[in-house]
Amino acid sequence: MNAFYKFFMQLIEVGKTSDLKKFGISAAAICIGLYVLKRRKKQYFKYKANELLTYEKAAVEKQLQVLQEKLVKDAENIIDMDVSALISATQQGKLQPDKILSAYMYKACCVTKNLNCIAGLISNAYEVASALTLQNPENYLLFGLPVSLKESMRTKGMDSTIGLSCYIGQPALDDCVIVKVLKHCGAIPFVKTNLPQTMLSFESSNPIFGETSNPHDLRFTPGGSSSGEGSLIAAGGSPLGFGTDIAGSIRVPAHMCGIAGFKPTMNRLSKQGLQASLPGQTLVSSTLGPMARDVHTLVLAMQALLCPLMFELDPTVPPLPFNTVIYNSRSKLRIGFYDDDNYNKPIPAVKRAVSIAKNALERAGHILIPFEVPRTSHAMNIVTAGLFADGGNVNKTRLKNDQVDKTLHHVYQKWSYSCFVRWFKSAIVNFKWPRICRDIKLHGGEDCSASRLWRLEGEALKYKQEFLHQWTAAGLDAIICPPFPVVAGPKGTMDNMSTFMSYTVLYNLLNYPGGVVPVTKVSHADIESLEDHQGHYGDPWDIVIKTMNKDSLGMPVGVQCVALPWQDEICLRVIKEVESLVNF
Repeated sequence: MNAFYKFFMQLIEVGKTSDLKKFGISAAAICIGLYVLKRRKKQYFKYKANELLTYEKAAVEKQLQVLQEKLVKDAENIIDMDVSALISATQQGKLQPDKILSAYMYKACCVTKNLNCIAGLISNAYEVASALTLQNPENYLLFGLPVSLKESMRTKGMDSTIGLSCYIGQPALDDCVIVKVLKHCGAIPFVKTNLPQTMLSFESSNPIFGETSNPHDLRFTPGGSSSGEGSLIAAGGSPLGFGTDIAGSIRVPAHMCGIAGFKPTMNRLSKQGLQASLPGQTLVSSTLGPMARDVHTLVLAMQALLCPLMFELDPTVPPLPFNTVIYNSRSKLRIGFYDDDNYNKPIPAVKRAVSIAKNALERAGHILIPFEVPRTSHAMNIVTAGLFADGGNVNKTRLKNDQVDKTLHHVYQKWSYSCFVRWFKSAIVNFKWPRICRDIKLHGGEDCSASRLWRLEGEALKYKQEFLHQWTAAGLDAIICPPFPVVAGPKGTMDNMSTFMSYTVLYNLLNYPGGVVPVTKVSHADIESLEDHQGHYGDPWDIVIKTMNKDSLGMPVGVQCVALPWQDEICLRVIKEVESLVNF
């Protein structure tokens, strides 16, 4: 940009000594040249994206051909085994790691042909599996277990693009910490999974790898942003996966795909070596966590990963091993519950899921206490202002020469408004829809100053204290609540992140651990009740929530549990109890 400025100033000097016509021709030529250069950059990035996609699809096809020829007949039996039985059989020598890997590799490659959930195969997976056969299996808690990874997690020799073409051709020089620890525990990372561009959407699409589908209905979204993980695991293509969560990105796909997902307290698991959606943003906590078909597998993953090696590789992670005593405790708990945060009114199926979990926990002897979230609207203002304090500048720069995916359109549009357009649009909608007006303003970052950011940090701290005071006044151990105001719906209905995130992102702001487990499915009565559904604001966001699930009969519905920071084991204990009591 500085070089262009100098050159432009030189043109002005030419204009002083030459006639105006020559100056105009030179300026026009420069403008045309810059335009052509920008177009060529975009074409180049598009070419690189197509090249990478072609390569990864060819790798999947090749793997399928190889495995079809040598795959053992009992592959489906391996897929059907629960994780504990699978690890036990491997440790006892009844199954070899490469045999398990082949079964899951084949299944993953098969399901991705319909779901498009895989972004790449990890090429050294079989080397890792072969090396395990030389080790003592009793020393490895995850011995021989194939593990899938969100595409944002760096693995040696592979790109981590997060759907951005500017990161193609930048393979990681080393594994991120979590991958190193997984291998140390005996796990075999074998595929990387798809996500939305920049990871800032509850949809799942990007210009490099395309769009991922929900295994329960290919017309529907699997949620985001750990969408490939949710889709792959729900389809049986992975026994354990890892996603990231800054606004619900683990919990929402778990809810929509009918699996279990866990967002730990920030820094309980190392994030070192991950590609970030909002690098440098710290007001809203981003974390990494496991996803699986059952809660026991989530617990097993946490037990394995909270080990001395992780604390050594990343000293910023507190050396807190998994507290088995708390997790296994049978003491009765005081659990708060709510089915409406007074910001986004959930659809009937979601409210019914909370009621199912509440009744089950009460029958088990726990004390359930109504809870009201304090000032949700204020919390959402803090969240949106914090997430986009830079007015989206980091991601606008990343997207400068890239195609903006349809799932990012709403957010990118709000980042791109000029000051006048932002003022004009917010003034127009403020008369009828003040919630949307505020959202438009906050996406612009306002003055993008340090003083404003510090003020936001202060407001966030006060809100955390207010929420904690309400929690402790009720003497709570945990809370159960909706994970999302809606269930999985048609693709293209959830691309505006602001509309839906209040039930999940609240606990990123507070930095409370949160887990999701499926409890029911959408019934005919739930669909019929949508006719009478009314939101709290009467704006377009409420209308979308009312209408988008009219064809979602039979889709899974989860419930969310949260606990205080560093009480991750209590959170896991509650969702495990809900899972066993409801027996979904």
